[in-house]
Amino acid sequence: MLRIYPLYKQKVAIMAYSVLLIDDEPHFCSSLKPLLEEDGYTVTLSNSGQESLFHLERTIFDAVLLDLGLPDISGITLAETLRNKYPATVVIVMTGSATIDNAVASLRNGVYDYLKKPFDPDRLLNILARGIEYQTLKQSLANSEKRFRQLACATWEGIIIYDNEKLLQANNQLYEMFGYTEEEIAGSRIFDILFDRDTIKAMHFRDEPKTIGPFEAIAIKKDGRRFPVEIRVKRIDYSGCHAEVAAIRDVTGNRSSLEKQLALQQKLDDARRMETLGLMAGSVAHDLNNILSGIITYPELLLLDLPEDFKYRNEIEMIRDAGKRAAAIVDDLLTLARGAGSKKEVHNLNDLVTKYVHSIECRELYSRYYGLSITSDTDPELANIVCSPLHVTKSLVNLVNNAAEAAGEGGSIRISVKNHLLKEPVHGYETIEPGEYVCLRVEDNGHGIDAKTLPHIFDPFYSKKVLGRSGTGLGLTVVWNSIHDHHGFIDVQSSEQGTGITLYFPVTKQPIAVSLPSHSPHACRGRGERILVVDDQENQREIARRLLLRLGYEVDTVASGEEAVEFVKKQQVELILLDMVMEPGINGCETYQRIVRHRPQQKAVIISGYSNTNEVERARELGINHFIKKPYTLHDLGEILSLEIS
Repeated sequence: MLRIYPLYKQKVAIMAYSVLLIDDEPHFCSSLKPLLEEDGYTVTLSNSGQESLFHLERTIFDAVLLDLGLPDISGITLAETLRNKYPATVVIVMTGSATIDNAVASLRNGVYDYLKKPFDPDRLLNILARGIEYQTLKQSLANSEKRFRQLACATWEGIIIYDNEKLLQANNQLYEMFGYTEEEIAGSRIFDILFDRDTIKAMHFRDEPKTIGPFEAIAIKKDGRRFPVEIRVKRIDYSGCHAEVAAIRDVTGNRSSLEKQLALQQKLDDARRMETLGLMAGSVAHDLNNILSGIITYPELLLLDLPEDFKYRNEIEMIRDAGKRAAAIVDDLLTLARGAGSKKEVHNLNDLVTKYVHSIECRELYSRYYGLSITSDTDPELANIVCSPLHVTKSLVNLVNNAAEAAGEGGSIRISVKNHLLKEPVHGYETIEPGEYVCLRVEDNGHGIDAKTLPHIFDPFYSKKVLGRSGTGLGLTVVWNSIHDHHGFIDVQSSEQGTGITLYFPVTKQPIAVSLPSHSPHACRGRGERILVVDDQENQREIARRLLLRLGYEVDTVASGEEAVEFVKKQQVELILLDMVMEPGINGCETYQRIVRHRPQQKAVIISGYSNTNEVERARELGINHFIKKPYTLHDLGEILSLEIS
């Protein structure tokens, strides 16, 4: 059966594909099956892990839609089985219990994509078609490579017949390939002339008595130019004597084309993985930040009311601090979601580096790695950059932590900054475009990174560290995303003597803005001004209400943007605390846009667990100057309100 499916806005003719739907909810399966069948898929249902294994042993499926919460077999275990036994099958996870751990485990077990229930059916169809297309392209690439190898065995380009390496005969293609005439090389020791002997390597050996090789080598033309070749040798009878015939094929074009195709495919695969991670990170981070708001705020309110000698004061502080550490991890996730809002200002890397080397994070490394040395070199003439100081510092922390682990006890780490002008592109770990840069470099004297690992060090979850002890696999991915979010570049050099990673930040001619002094707790208090809190979650409204009352403000709360618009029509407020992401209904930007039609001078502050950069910029264009990221503290809220109201 041939069907037409609208993929990537084009009509593409593809065969009917078979899908195994594994979910322990019969109602969910029965509702999803007609949708898939209407789109031309052949669907088999399974409500348990054992039942799905039965179907897999008897039928080859193009795709598996897998729920993680099965009653008898873990969905992660089943995903691992699918990866090992049915690698050509596309696996897409669907779960109502999305967590960082099961998302990481799914991706590590070869899952193509990860959907959180409930999801848009059209999105599932799009991902399913895209996954099958990717698998088809991958298989086509493998088949193409196989045909290429077979053709190479049958089509000989340059042919030589020799005995004890002495040339007996050659064809015209051989002379054209190397630029020699027959008279110039007849009777010579041909391998000394045509090849760099040190580069001849066996590719694999055939189990045939008359076949030798094949080999790969670097060939040398008469004019000295070098090029890669493949050599296939057979023993033959030649004029009544034993001799050998070698087929020599120039693989320059084929190798280059294949490498480019594989590189493009790898980039496409990486982009899709990062897109999936970004979507997951944005969704999970928003929910986690809302939860962490209570874990950080309520202990803070308790501590304000408790005496200094309260018996459990230390334990309450530990709860609050644990919440702050969790919030920092969520911030790493948001960095994965390129486009997550981050405030960028003019800074000098001298200041950020100096602040770090005197920080608690840096001092902790000395106690963790006995005898470790960390030095820093600043530059008084260093240019300024536009950056998010939080993300740049986080990148520096991650780089130094990795360097410390590589250097170990008694090792040394050097942090340096300098101005650097590039007049031409530099083709290093990635291509660095010409321009003026400020470079931040972290180098260690560890054992270096092996050639196999080096191309993958910035891949998410590629970490070889012990999960939960020394890393999550996101540290260097955060560095990669941060530098590119700043329109910069990254370069890596590694050898047995150590590793150096350099971040390139574009220079700005703007001066550093004069920082406003921090307000004292007393100065941050309100004077009875009326504040309207707009948030779709009741617990978030309650947290904001309690903090605002503590700061001396009068508070009203509403649960949606539409309610906020109606409230402001009837009553005047000094300022609105506005959540950016509210479902269902209009978001924070749309809410404020409607409000200013009735009250053009209305002040507002955006407050959200996750916001897209475009939405933050749109809010600024509408006249909102300040943004508070959840979870926030009493002091954070009080300081921003004081600035905005004053």
